[in-house]
Amino acid sequence: MSNLKMHKRAASRQIAKQAIVAALLSTSTIAHAQNATSGDAEATGEAEVGGEILVTATRQTQALSRVPISIVAKDQEALDKQGIRSMSDIARLTPGLTFGQTALYFGTGQSVISIRGVQSDSGIPTTGIYIDDTPIQTRTGISPSLTNPYPEVFDLDRVEVLRGPQGTLFGSGSVGGAVRFITPKPSLDSLSLYGRSEIAGTQHGAMSYEGGVGLGAPIVEGKLGFRASAWYRHDGGYVDRLDRYSKQLIDKDIDSKDSFSTRVALGWQATENLTLTPSVFYQNVKFDDSSRFELAQSDIAHANYRTSLSRIPENRKDRFVLPALKAELELDGMSLVSNTSYFKRKTSTRSDDVTLSLGIFGSYPGGDFPAGFENYQSGTNSSAKQRIFSQEVRLQNDNPGDRFNWVAGLFYMNGTTRETFGSVDPDLLDVVNFGQTEVFGDDPFPTMTDAFGTELYRDIYSVYQKVGHKDRQIAAFAQADFEIVPRLRLTAGLRYTDAKYDFSSFIAGPLYSTDGINDRISAHSKSLTPKFGVTFQADRNNMFYANAAKGVRGSGVASAVGAACAADAAAIGFDPNTPNIVDPDSIWSYEIGSKNRLAGGRLQLDISAYRVDWKNVQTLFTLPACQLYTTLNLGNAKIDGVDFALSAKPTDNLTLGVSASYINARYTTSVIGPEDSVIRKAGEPFPVVPWSLQLNGEYVLPIDRVDGYVRADFTYTSHDDTPLDVNSPLVDPDLPRAPATTMLNMRVGARFDDVDVSLFMNNVTNSHPVQSLTHDTVGNLWYRGSSFRPRTVGLTVTMHR
Repeated sequence: MSNLKMHKRAASRQIAKQAIVAALLSTSTIAHAQNATSGDAEATGEAEVGGEILVTATRQTQALSRVPISIVAKDQEALDKQGIRSMSDIARLTPGLTFGQTALYFGTGQSVISIRGVQSDSGIPTTGIYIDDTPIQTRTGISPSLTNPYPEVFDLDRVEVLRGPQGTLFGSGSVGGAVRFITPKPSLDSLSLYGRSEIAGTQHGAMSYEGGVGLGAPIVEGKLGFRASAWYRHDGGYVDRLDRYSKQLIDKDIDSKDSFSTRVALGWQATENLTLTPSVFYQNVKFDDSSRFELAQSDIAHANYRTSLSRIPENRKDRFVLPALKAELELDGMSLVSNTSYFKRKTSTRSDDVTLSLGIFGSYPGGDFPAGFENYQSGTNSSAKQRIFSQEVRLQNDNPGDRFNWVAGLFYMNGTTRETFGSVDPDLLDVVNFGQTEVFGDDPFPTMTDAFGTELYRDIYSVYQKVGHKDRQIAAFAQADFEIVPRLRLTAGLRYTDAKYDFSSFIAGPLYSTDGINDRISAHSKSLTPKFGVTFQADRNNMFYANAAKGVRGSGVASAVGAACAADAAAIGFDPNTPNIVDPDSIWSYEIGSKNRLAGGRLQLDISAYRVDWKNVQTLFTLPACQLYTTLNLGNAKIDGVDFALSAKPTDNLTLGVSASYINARYTTSVIGPEDSVIRKAGEPFPVVPWSLQLNGEYVLPIDRVDGYVRADFTYTSHDDTPLDVNSPLVDPDLPRAPATTMLNMRVGARFDDVDVSLFMNNVTNSHPVQSLTHDTVGNLWYRGSSFRPRTVGLTVTMHR
């Protein structure tokens, strides 16, 4: 890039910075000048009573301390205090919740999520994702872009993280737990306003900025009201692209991200007893490129990340629209609630496959790029379209504090997903013959047919796949608790699910050694998921509980991996050229816990211990030789753990918090392969961190009508030092287990009535652990990884009224 172009780009960035700062100042001024009366708790999102947040984890509104399961709940105020902007931020500040980019799918930006070590990176997810009452989680498919969607964090009433199986009330997609994003209700009686704007700069990276506003107001007092919000955020990139051969800078800050979301909801008090709430939620997220960097070309110690391994942008797009209609009918001591929704989503992903192709088909070990491939390019375009209709109707009593408390309902879901995956590699024969002549010293192949038994599909694709998934589910559920003697309650629940799954697939290309194969597979499962519990409310401040719950995940299908994976398939014992049915797996979870409020509420303790027995585990993994991934049922597992949270208010001005999680997740059975070989030993740990810790503290200094404050949030995750089983065909000996991590964020600011202005610094110590480490083939020298965003400093203005 010429110096003139660099100067022009710098000038345009400076102008953009000045414009953003002006917009921030004007936004905060406008927000502060609004003349509005304070709204009710539900309308403003301040869902607290007596300083305690209200949750609906049991589908009924209850104080958090009275719900006998392990829950982490944060309202919008708490989310803003901790600077939470995304699902990854929620996970980082919630011990026991794991979320991050996976090394599978060739690292093109996908994320996996698990609660208490129950992973959800294959088939039906194990963690339910909800927007209000609508489940939006999705199957894992062949498209790298087909992983769970997550709403961006703006204008929320609260976020609830429910640990442990939630199969009775939330279905088969919640065998490990659920994450619920609860939006504000429309305002029928008063005006409510929320606004947020931010600008930040990242070391060795580009500027980030955002702005959004949410407004609720009555249209007809007490009868008709609305809640509407719109939000945009730009996250500047921090990875630079280098030329493959010269290693000179080509483009800076390639991995930027743009997010836009908007929501409109109406609340209509149709009659004295009937309330209708139609809503539409729209979100569009675009990643300009992957945040993976090349280890050999990066200055990791100084968080300066670069890559020369990709030439084309590895971009990703994900947009969805969710219209829904909620109806609530008040009966005599009961409520009938209906939620109807239609989830429509479209995703696309592009990847640069040059190094992958050279590694797999050319047997090139990496290092310097080989001569003669200066203009060589191969890449994959994948896409997915989803449509999910869901309907839930439930009847419940109005007062959860009644001696007999209950909820019962019906659920129906019909969803279709269409995926395409096409690897464009028109010069593949040159790569194959490079390996033949330069690596092995053999004669070149005259044609692709001589090498693979077939030509490129449509003359350009080394592999082409089209896959369809159709899920239909009908379920009935009920849960009740009864106070058998004062302060002692028994809980029992049951869900019956009838699920049908249809899988269709077309595959073609040299990777599969076929001109085209069509497959159709159907699976039908019926399951019962019970829950039992006992709760002792010793007094108004101390509750003790024990639960046993089952979760069942339905059947799935693993696509064929092709002839290139023949060696892996032979070692493990499956046919690489046909799809494999993945049988259902099931979980029994046993939990004991307590919730205690001491010292007049200044000390709050929440602790739980659990054991999970997991049968016939559906496991997604990378085949080491061919570097494709597949799913198999690989034995049984156990998970033991503890969740702990303590919050303290030693003085009126000082708040302290600590939360921790310990997870011991491991397979308990050995998997035996061909000729009595051991594919995986008993005792092999899951790829989750054993220990995670979060510390936070905030000190407030009142000065007249202004509250100045300083806040710090620190997180730590440990390293699993269990030695790798290098003799297992599932293990790549060159990829160590995930490293320990630390992260420190700090914020200092002032609260002026309804407006909060703060300066923050994220990743204060510039922590740079290498995560999601991967390479193209076993022994290959081209290593990629990801890490935390480098040190970021910025200004945030929020308004909440």
